[in-house]
Amino acid sequence: MEILNIRREPRERLHLLHETSYSYSSPVSFSPHRLVLRPREGHDVQLESMTLETFPASSIRWYRDILDNSIAIAEFNQTSTQLTIRSEFIIELPPAQEGDQQPLLVAYPPRIAGIDELATVPYRQFTYPPEVDHLRRWFANNGLAPSTGEQRPIFDNLTALIYKTVRYNRREEHGVQSPVTTLDLTSGSCRDMAVLMIETARAMGFPARFVSGYLESSNSKVGRGSTHAWSEIYLPDRGWTGYDPSIGRRVGPGHVAVGVSHHPRGVMPVTGGFTGYGSVNGPLVVTISTKRLPPSPGI
Repeated sequence: MEILNIRREPRERLHLLHETSYSYSSPVSFSPHRLVLRPREGHDVQLESMTLETFPASSIRWYRDILDNSIAIAEFNQTSTQLTIRSEFIIELPPAQEGDQQPLLVAYPPRIAGIDELATVPYRQFTYPPEVDHLRRWFANNGLAPSTGEQRPIFDNLTALIYKTVRYNRREEHGVQSPVTTLDLTSGSCRDMAVLMIETARAMGFPARFVSGYLESSNSKVGRGSTHAWSEIYLPDRGWTGYDPSIGRRVGPGHVAVGVSHHPRGVMPVTGGFTGYGSVNGPLVVTISTKRLPPSPGI
């Protein structure tokens, strides 16, 4: 009998606290809330511990949606003038690899064979079909369009172009801007930039998806972080590969994904409603903080 020994080096750990609070002018009842807050686990990210709680208290059940995201449904049986959702977890981060941020050559056009091609259909559908030709021209006019059979760092270049073109704006409004609106305004949030990149990649024939999560940053280290969004492009020889146009490069160990979808509305962190005579009293308050912990022991 052959025994396979697996050794894993010690990994950096990240502690993250995410608290969302709403207040109302008088007691209201809450509909079930859909929460996309649990980190996506796999060979690269290991979840060490997690707590999820609400005030008022709720019963929480978990399921996996059709996109394999872990979804929590919080059901309430009390009225309240305040709703607070508190998520806290510790994860082991993937080690940084030498050459992670070197230009990544991509073959054009993409060749996705067999059953994988059928699976990519939702990720090639345009969210803003009337804007596709505009995005193709914009990409080509910047000298980035590849020729058939050529290998180029297509998406490293696209990420850098968006970062150079669009000024980051931490918008508080719900929803996303259309890609052309973001280009016209030359400003947008991380989710606006992600959608611009996703739609441009799809216009070139590549499957792309929206990622919701967190980014460890100087703001998060002092308790002023925010939820984050970026894009993933499906590269036939590499799989889903993350690009973050809001910082102009591919994703790294500081990115923590919690949900993926072909549409940005599919992975909103908190979705739900309320009924009653009360009205929203004051702004939504979101607190996100991160802290690095000592490495875990190797295995």
